[in-house]
Amino acid sequence: MIDISSLSWAVALGVVRGLYVFAGSFIAAAVYRYVAEERIRMTTSAFMGLLTAGFAAGPKELTALTYQNPNVEMIAWAIATLFAIPARTYGDAIGERILRARIRASMNPRTKVYRLPENPNEIKDIPGEPPAPMEVKERIAGREYEFPRGTPKEEVERVIKRDLESETGIGRAVVRVRNGDVEVLVAGAKPPVSHTLPPDKVAVSVEPLGGAIHIGEGDRVRVFVDGRELGEAEVWRRVDDRVVLVMEERTAEELLKEITQGKQVSLMAVRGEGS
Repeated sequence: MIDISSLSWAVALGVVRGLYVFAGSFIAAAVYRYVAEERIRMTTSAFMGLLTAGFAAGPKELTALTYQNPNVEMIAWAIATLFAIPARTYGDAIGERILRARIRASMNPRTKVYRLPENPNEIKDIPGEPPAPMEVKERIAGREYEFPRGTPKEEVERVIKRDLESETGIGRAVVRVRNGDVEVLVAGAKPPVSHTLPPDKVAVSVEPLGGAIHIGEGDRVRVFVDGRELGEAEVWRRVDDRVVLVMEERTAEELLKEITQGKQVSLMAVRGEGS
């Protein structure tokens, strides 16, 4: 038999340990649902909860209490074990919600990848213009471009076109995006740009924030430093992510001063009336 005071102590001890059981079972159920994509067994969930409570109480203390009050310990652990039942239910529900969120994210990525034809022979020549060398087509075949989902088709075509026309050996490119597929026609390399600077102009090499894939040689651009506009310039050269700009001497001096102070340069293409 067990007296009322011992029973009260057993209930209180069972509730305290039950909180640890709940925590351990809850975490085990949530993690198992997320990783294994199925519900954890009740026995496994309860075992993990009891293990958590056991570690929280301490092995030495548990051993001493078991020898001193075995009946109290049995009742306390029986009560604590009951906490594993709701813990498993709630943990499984939370794990399933997290799992569904992961699946939705994987099925609806924030970006879309456009890939050029893998076969170089599928990259056609532009009729009536010099053909691009086969080694150039082999170099660009299978190239991938990643855009935020929802980017207009015209913008995708424009950016890919700019990138291809900056490629050595390509003079002009025609890009068409149809149902997610990219069709490319290219022509041979254009003659090199003159190295002669216009009068009263200065060339400045910059590495714009966000890269230079959206602009090409001959473009007019607006030059910004940390969001402040300095003026306009013309793109003279583009090599990888660096751009050589031709601008007025006063603007160039101010730009170089800002660059030496570690400020970020960004460029925005100036759209003509026909753009």
